[in-house]
Formats: sequence, C-alpha cells, structure tokens
Amino acid sequence: MTQTAAVSAATLTLAGAAFVLAPSASAVGTSACNSGQSFIHSPFPGHLNTGPVNLRTSPSTGSSSKGLLAKGTSLNLYCWKVDRKGDWDYAKATSGAHKNTYGWVYDKYVDWK
Repeated sequence: MTQTAAVSAATLTLAGAAFVLAPSASAVGTSACNSGQSFIHSPFPGHLNTGPVNLRTSPSTGSSSKGLLAKGTSLNLYCWKVDRKGDWDYAKATSGAHKNTYGWVYDKYVDWK
C-alpha cells in the first residue's frame, strides 16, 4: 500500500497464489480529510512538539493507536480534518520507530514548518 491506509484492496501474489488484502474497517486515510485541504503531491513537513503522542487509525481519540511517536518525530502532513472536537492531521512519520507509517495526530501536538 502506498500513501493511505484507506486503500480498498491490494493483491499479493505469493508462490503463484493470489491473496487479497483489505484494510481493517477502522482504517481511515485521506477520505476523512476536509475537502480542498490536501497536500498529497507536496506534503508539508513538521515535527512533534511533545511526546509520546498516539498515531491513530482515524481522527478520534476513540480510534486505535498504530503506536506512540516520540517528541521531535518528523512528519509530513497530507491533509487535515477540522471539526468541533478539534483539529486532526493526516501525516506520515518520517523518522523514529514508526517511520513510513501513516496515521492521524492531534494538531496541537505538531509544529508545522
């Protein structure tokens, strides 16, 4: 899978057999972003100003965590979601233990350059 966890399905061929891989039902990528607010082709760099911070599967504190990101972890912003409960950023970790993992981070924990 490439830039988003919300890929509908992928096919894996192993020893001549094809397997279809689908993301979990809770996987949400850029489809949850506010329209017109996307940096898919030109991500915006930043870093965490505190830590540890959950990298989540969707823009909600009730969603699953993909792991904890340490303070100073570099991120690339792809889009964001603004709502009454707070602002969330869909990003890819570009450093640290979860490097190359996409997910959602609460915006107040990120300083964007």
